[in-house]
Amino acid sequence: MHEKDQYHHGDLKNLLIKRVLEAVKVNNLENFSIREAARFLEVSPAAPYNHFKDKQSLIQACIYFCKIEFIDYLKNQVVLSKNLDNKKLAVIGKSYLEYANNNPEIFIFMFSQSLSNSDRINNYEDFHQLFLDAVKESFSLNDLRKRVSMNSAVNSAWSIIHGTACLIASKTLSETEVDGYINGNLFNEISSIWAIGVSKPIVHR
Repeated sequence: MHEKDQYHHGDLKNLLIKRVLEAVKVNNLENFSIREAARFLEVSPAAPYNHFKDKQSLIQACIYFCKIEFIDYLKNQVVLSKNLDNKKLAVIGKSYLEYANNNPEIFIFMFSQSLSNSDRINNYEDFHQLFLDAVKESFSLNDLRKRVSMNSAVNSAWSIIHGTACLIASKTLSETEVDGYINGNLFNEISSIWAIGVSKPIVHR
């Protein structure tokens, strides 16, 4: 089905989001034009403005769209791994890195655009809750160091994973390192660094 045929079924909003993400994937967002998108979709220049007041509001909608897809992907990976006896935090961490590796332009776009205060808070809460549930599976407040709160433990886990994902998406790391972080010992190393940092020291008697 041609894209303009989809429009006649009321799907212009999603088609515009698709056009933006196509521009993102080829690093051409700066040159994206709503007018050009309307021409490509064979609709009037005014039609997109029934859904978005300007280019920035369209970009905001794209960020939200990508974030929902990303969150759903992470949740699905957790569900798929339940029968494999894998720890939720490790599954989320590795899946987070794998997504950044497979979708580098989208990942960078999702986290590099400016957001309104409310959108920024919503983004934070969604990811924070995902990591909070995973951390709580393995750690209770009694397991944490005296000066480490659950909130700090969660944010530090997310920060380590997100920082590594940014290095992967920006092609800063070698393929060997990327594989080590997604599938090998490098992931185990950063996991250990985090766990030792937030956990009470083991008392030997």
